[in-house]
Amino acid sequence: MLDTNDPLVQMKITESVCAFVAISSTAHRLYIRRGRWWIDDVWAAFSLLTLFAQIAAVFLHVKNPQTMSKLSQVAAYYLMAITFYTVIWGSRISIIYSVIRIDSSRSRRMLYVAISVVYFLAALIMIIQLFWVCEPMPSWKEARNPQCPLTTQVAVAQLVTDILADLFLLVAPLTVLKHLQDKALRKKLIMIFSTCLVTTVVSLVHATFILTTGGIKVIISALVEDCISLIVCNLPVVVTSLLRFADQDRKPPATPSMITHSLQFAGQKLGISKQSTTFDTSIGSDSMHTVKVTRTVEISSSPIMLDLLDHSRSGEHAKGDEEECH
Repeated sequence: MLDTNDPLVQMKITESVCAFVAISSTAHRLYIRRGRWWIDDVWAAFSLLTLFAQIAAVFLHVKNPQTMSKLSQVAAYYLMAITFYTVIWGSRISIIYSVIRIDSSRSRRMLYVAISVVYFLAALIMIIQLFWVCEPMPSWKEARNPQCPLTTQVAVAQLVTDILADLFLLVAPLTVLKHLQDKALRKKLIMIFSTCLVTTVVSLVHATFILTTGGIKVIISALVEDCISLIVCNLPVVVTSLLRFADQDRKPPATPSMITHSLQFAGQKLGISKQSTTFDTSIGSDSMHTVKVTRTVEISSSPIMLDLLDHSRSGEHAKGDEEECH
């Protein structure tokens, strides 16, 4: 019979339930994207692998610690603490590259890549901070179940970086999605990307526990935050694939007079269109005739496919564009 009042049991139940949902959503995402993996999928897979390492570390916290050496117990804590950062920041980097995948602006794409490097460095600094805070206080390693008493600087650093990182992830997709003609779809996608705020809320709770009670609540809130961040990073792909199936029979036929930029999440195409323009200019006249020049800005009637998911075809598109220029 499980003793639900036991902190170790609470920790394992929390990890089991939350990790099951996170693993399922990531597995579904990677299955949808099979054969077309891009950088965002690689980071999602990386977060998934480190989540498995975290699960192992959680279950190494046994009821009778005497069965493990102190070195193994300390290593289990550090593994759990390090994977907290790798899962959450790997998930955030995955979201950035999901935005890059649908944004055709070269300047913004370069900015997002630079931000992803900043996120990577933030994760690295947070991991280093963990050691410079915990190692000067060796007494915690002698506890029955070792857990480093994290200080105020750790809570502040986590809180500030979490808020800034999630705020950027909220704003970044808006520059792309605001151009969508389908207002209903635009609202749905904005709501999907806005779920990153859930991670911010949980991070606030986590930081509060670090500053106040400490103990097992810090670990449990960290595990929940990790799993939610991984679920959130999968939502754009998973939910959009569900929207594709729901709207498959209601797709309007393509209009020949439009340029259609096809931005794809999973198989869902998001249409952004611009109309062609024709105008006349009279450049001179006499008593008999009027000379008129008609200038038409011609736009190809065939869709321009910016298939940012299937990059195996990107070379063909670039080649075709080059031939048209010549």
